[in-house]
Amino acid sequence: MSKGVSPLVAAVLLIAATMSIAGILAFWASTFVRTQTASFENQTITSECNFATFDVYTCGYDSGASRILLSLNNNGQVNLKNLVAYVQYADGNLTQINMTDGLPQNSLKQFYLNGVGSNFTKIIIRTHCPQISKETACR
Repeated sequence: MSKGVSPLVAAVLLIAATMSIAGILAFWASTFVRTQTASFENQTITSECNFATFDVYTCGYDSGASRILLSLNNNGQVNLKNLVAYVQYADGNLTQINMTDGLPQNSLKQFYLNGVGSNFTKIIIRTHCPQISKETACR
């Protein structure tokens, strides 16, 4: 009579070992793909932003309506998205105003910033490109 592991137990152990290795590889692969994808997206935005630029064409304050009229000129080769204006006041407070529309490439567009008090000192405009922003002190 020979002693050993029964074929059924051996098959179950082989399947369990295979599934454990497959689970470890799947976890590693998903983490690897996630980090590589994030790295690629950052590189794409960075390279796209090398061709982005804009200027504040005009800026004026309407005291009757408590709003700022901004004209922005996108003279770059990239559609600017996620425009946000930060209004800084004399006491140092900042108010964030999301500018819902983007700024298409090679275009001049007007934006209204509503609900702005007259004691503001400057406006900072930022885009989806981290290094592309402008400051203006308009009156």
